[in-house]
Amino acid sequence: MKKITIRKAIPEELEWVNEKYKAIGFTSSNYNTEYIALAEIKNTKCGLGRVVVIDAQNVELGGIYVFDEFQGLGIAQKIIHHLLENTIQNKKIWCLPFKNLEHFYKKFGFFDEKIDHSKIPNKIYEKYAWCNQNQNYKEEVLLLSK
Repeated sequence: MKKITIRKAIPEELEWVNEKYKAIGFTSSNYNTEYIALAEIKNTKCGLGRVVVIDAQNVELGGIYVFDEFQGLGIAQKIIHHLLENTIQNKKIWCLPFKNLEHFYKKFGFFDEKIDHSKIPNKIYEKYAWCNQNQNYKEEVLLLSK
């Protein structure tokens, strides 16, 4: 079994992080409003994820991406555990995963969020709508929360 380590990205790695996200059509990261986690095996980066501060009561867990050659090793799960353990205290957590990942995120306590504009932060709802319009992604994006 390969030893997977998860750590917080440093500011000097932001350009690399954003290159990876751009390559898969994800929004760029902002080091000042996010906690970005990097996964490594023997000092080789193999995945990343982030928690984005939305406002005082809400954060978004997202950007979970494991590079193809490292998939199937449990890296995404370790990234999510790290992010949940190191960033979130007493906040509502939003997550916008692809539909095929619904069961994966439910293992972490996320549940389907019914669309109710009065409870969903505008930034989250706008991103959710954008993800699902005009086939921005090939797969449906869900709105989950915890």
